[in-house]
Amino acid sequence: MNNPEPCYDFKDLNEDISIANNLPCSFQIGQDEIIGVAEVKINFCPQPSTKIIVQCDFEVFKHFNYILYKLQCISVNGQQMAVFTSHISPPTSGKTEIRFTPRSVPFLLIGNKNTKISKVIFHLFNFKDEIGTTAKKYQTNGVISFGRFTEITSGKWNIELHPSKLSKSEDARVLQLTHIGCLTKSDKSTFDGESAHKLLTNLHWFFIFSQGDFCSPVLPVGFANPEEKVWALVNDPKESDPHAMSWFDPHHSMQLAELFPSFISILEDEQWQKTFQSVLYWYVRGNNTSGAGIDTGIILAQVALERLAYEYAVNHKNLVGSKKFKQLKASDKYRLLFTNLGIPVEIPDTLIAIKKLSVENHYIDSPHFLTEVRNSIVHPEPKKRNAFSGLYYDAWRLSLWYLELTILRLCDYEGTYFNRLSDNLWVGTVEDVPWIKKDGTKET
Repeated sequence: MNNPEPCYDFKDLNEDISIANNLPCSFQIGQDEIIGVAEVKINFCPQPSTKIIVQCDFEVFKHFNYILYKLQCISVNGQQMAVFTSHISPPTSGKTEIRFTPRSVPFLLIGNKNTKISKVIFHLFNFKDEIGTTAKKYQTNGVISFGRFTEITSGKWNIELHPSKLSKSEDARVLQLTHIGCLTKSDKSTFDGESAHKLLTNLHWFFIFSQGDFCSPVLPVGFANPEEKVWALVNDPKESDPHAMSWFDPHHSMQLAELFPSFISILEDEQWQKTFQSVLYWYVRGNNTSGAGIDTGIILAQVALERLAYEYAVNHKNLVGSKKFKQLKASDKYRLLFTNLGIPVEIPDTLIAIKKLSVENHYIDSPHFLTEVRNSIVHPEPKKRNAFSGLYYDAWRLSLWYLELTILRLCDYEGTYFNRLSDNLWVGTVEDVPWIKKDGTKET
């Protein structure tokens, strides 16, 4: 069996990539329906963006201001979408060209929520998974070769992540196709477009948590059989750093396979879904400090931890009531969460400067120290305004370490992880999660 092929031509990301052309398109001007044909393109450089280029036959300048400033919706291939007009070209050979930009992505280009699908092919850009979980024999033009791919499964779904055969740039900042994904039902049955969209949304959050940066299944295409495209979603990739720090180590693909079933299960739980989505958004924003800064990362990570503490202690375990929880100090909220999950509250030995400062100032544990740091940023007392400035980086790492461990523990994860607090930060270095004892049993 060969590797799945990309659904689009990604060989040169410096050029516009055509997603579909000769699509029927229409829009209303007063009582008149304007009919044309559309082409959908994605531009990857310098910033990923989608554009819809429509050619139609009418006197555009009679309606120039309406189209440019008031037209808000068009139909492409039977799909209604909100747009704004970005460019109008003078008529050439009797045709007017109008360029629209979608107001939001993703949007459906082919099919609908009821479309029957046997598999979905999607694309990952800059995803840091490198080794794979499964060896496979491939045959191309009679030539047999061996490779590896990552297989992640749940009770209902099977996802394969195959490495892209396109050449890679040595510049990690360049957006490049790294994996081609294949999504099917575990029992090989068909599924509908709505189910595909929901799972792809959950995969978006799964890849974000694994990457430590924005990373989504891009331009998924659903097939009714190996050749017939019946469903297609248009979205553009976010810039993603393949070297972003996270719990996942790129040389241990099995970590993805071990986390996936329970992670997807918790995202499908109505109680946890909105909480997890909010927390993961704050996580990725807090983990990426190139724009916002480390101090913002500290705040966002602790906002996420407090949200998880409330959901766990009040709604999930009924440890305290909502009113009582709100009366607790932030450090007590964290402590309540960590101790009940079996996550250590002691300041890790690797953070020598933090331990020294905590002894001097009688900070009893990590929750105490972290809330003091956050308070110094958000509510700066003159005497504490600069007390932690030299420790922001370590406080940021500690906050995100707790956030990653909390998410993993809520998912009942029992595998290895990359410890961002370790003295050894080489790729390939992992350790057991702290609620697994050295003899392999789990903390209770």
